[in-house]
Formats: sequence, C-alpha cells, structure tokens
Amino acid sequence: MTQTTKRPKHVPQRLCICCRTNTAKRGLIRVVRTAEGRVVVDTTGKLNGRGAYICANQTCWQTVLERNILVNALRLQSVTEEDRAILKSFARTIEVQDQD
Repeated sequence: MTQTTKRPKHVPQRLCICCRTNTAKRGLIRVVRTAEGRVVVDTTGKLNGRGAYICANQTCWQTVLERNILVNALRLQSVTEEDRAILKSFARTIEVQDQD
C-alpha cells in the first residue's frame, strides 16, 4: 500500500519595490498604472495594468512617495499630484508595523 503525501500549497512571492524584501503576495499592497495612466491602489490584486508591490509598512510608503521609485517601477513619466495625494491618504491608513 502506497502512502500519499500532500504537496505544500504554492504561495506566490513578490518583491517590495522599496526595501526589496521577497515575501508572500498577500502581505504586500499592489499599486497599478491603469490604461489611462492613473496610479491607483489595487486592494483586490486583480486590476488590469502594470503593477508594483509595496510592503504594508509606513517606512516603505514614505520612501516610495518621496523618491521616484514608483515612477520607475510603473514605467511612468511622473505621478500626478492628484494620484500622489490619493496614495498619501492611503498610506496614512496603514497600521504602523515594525520591519525586521
């Protein structure tokens, strides 16, 4: 009699564009460049468009918003002030977490 063992479930891994930490996709927040060129937070992880992942911690979000990391990752010319304001307001809603 053969014994069957269950294979471990595959957990998709993604890289934070700021701190370069490789972690589970569910632990990161996806930001998307839409077809219209807007930058939006994708809470479902399923929106169409070029996406980039950012850790769910304040430090990474502050760094991404201060530098051109998001511009390079999403292949944009620049992030509009309106989109930047939306991203900043979203960043304020993230609970403060310590990063190891």
